[in-house]
Amino acid sequence: MSDWERSDDEVLATLQDLVAIESVNPGLPGGVRGEVGMVDYLQRFFTDLDLPCETPEVLPGRSNFIATLEGENADKVTVFECHMDTASVEVMTIPPYEPHIRDGLMYGRGSCDTKAGGVAMMHAMKRFVDAGRKPANTVVYAGAVDEEYLMRGAAHLAAHLNADAAVIAEPTDLEVIRAHKGVLRFTIAVKGVAAHSSKPYLGVNAISKMARLICRLEEELGPLYAGRDFELLGSPTFSIGIIEGGMQVNFVPDLCRIAVDVRTIPGFTTDEFLQEFRDVVARAEADDDGLEAEVEAMTHACAPLGTAADARLVQGAAAACAEVIGSSVVSGVPYGTDASFFAGSGVPSIVLGPGSIDQAHGAVEWVECAQVPKAVDIYHRIMEAGV
Repeated sequence: MSDWERSDDEVLATLQDLVAIESVNPGLPGGVRGEVGMVDYLQRFFTDLDLPCETPEVLPGRSNFIATLEGENADKVTVFECHMDTASVEVMTIPPYEPHIRDGLMYGRGSCDTKAGGVAMMHAMKRFVDAGRKPANTVVYAGAVDEEYLMRGAAHLAAHLNADAAVIAEPTDLEVIRAHKGVLRFTIAVKGVAAHSSKPYLGVNAISKMARLICRLEEELGPLYAGRDFELLGSPTFSIGIIEGGMQVNFVPDLCRIAVDVRTIPGFTTDEFLQEFRDVVARAEADDDGLEAEVEAMTHACAPLGTAADARLVQGAAAACAEVIGSSVVSGVPYGTDASFFAGSGVPSIVLGPGSIDQAHGAVEWVECAQVPKAVDIYHRIMEAGV
């Protein structure tokens, strides 16, 4: 039985309700129901405000959530998006669904990433309803599925919503993020020839061939990437996160495969990054008759974010932050977010929310309570200004 106490603050109490809901992504360890409980709660919250809601299905049994607050300029739409799923709780060393508040911090899975931002968006909209007022433009609250796995909820939203601007909730410590790297993931396979390990010269060792190919990729693409730069982001990078090969220790392995993660920057297409890997592989094959390698199909891709510094959304959000917290920081980050899909569709987008990314996915996740009502104020001002 949980002994956590419900906050007297309406915003923090709502956040406690959401943290207490298990919404681990089903693609991750321990994930079962996914975002179902979140959708049910959001449906009740916005129905109580008499706002129209939709739940378009994205994956079997998993639906995005959309609530709409009509603005003075009804035809212009600003999307406020927050993902509803969380990372796995299996690494956690605290009860994941008991939102205790201690020393100004709220604990629990999703408290930081990113239910705090979603709650702040919900209550920013509620303020307009309670006051009987409209925001400058129509505001759409969008709860997305699957951000923690393949971001398919955001892809669906970007494809089906006619948005003029998008604000994405992630833990940024209330900094305005106008640029972040994109993500490209794919595999490379090297084929060898199996043989008994007592006579390795009768085979072709796929692992050995892959080891040399990895070195060549690093030697050729490292300097190439270092010569590229994007404001606030720096250079693209790549990392090999998985290597698999071999059947048993006394076989010469006939197959080796690696999984590659590339962090991209604006100005280069996914195809261009992939082609550079293919070019290195082709040169390596030309230099080694025994090498047979292939850059296989992509497993995941999302675009980088690079909203202009003078964009009205960036300037308006920075002004809102300055009004609420006395200062504003506009910056970039190396990780990807759901903003990728809106930006990829040509929608001016930023990432902005309470909490620190350092607490996301951690064994002990928490959010600083004082940041959450400040986020409500900031979002409300953005809605009020119609940026």
